[in-house]
Amino acid sequence: MLRATLRLLCCLALASACLAGTARAESRQVFAHLFTVPADLPAGGDASARIPALEEWLAGSFGGFTRLGSGDGGWKNEQGKIEIQGNVVYLVTANRDYAKEIAARLVADFGERMPYILVFAADQFLK
Repeated sequence: MLRATLRLLCCLALASACLAGTARAESRQVFAHLFTVPADLPAGGDASARIPALEEWLAGSFGGFTRLGSGDGGWKNEQGKIEIQGNVVYLVTANRDYAKEIAARLVADFGERMPYILVFAADQFLK
């Protein structure tokens, strides 16, 4: 009986070690950038013609992008009135914080007065 119990314990320990080894994945820190791109230009034109150039830049600079979808956002302007703006939300990851570069692109290409960019540290899991 003792021998069978020891065998069972050894098998359980070996199985546990194997499972623990496969459950661990290598990871590295990345910075996730979530930002909005306006659907309309400040002068009233449609911004969709500028999206392909932005997406080309995102793919070239970050290796790709995720377009999360369209929505609306609002804020209080200088007169205290709420402004609503249609936008498209994007997500890119990089090995450092690129918020300033993304903001500069949004200001130059889309006329954004106050680009909205949320940056947070994340882990990228590697096989």
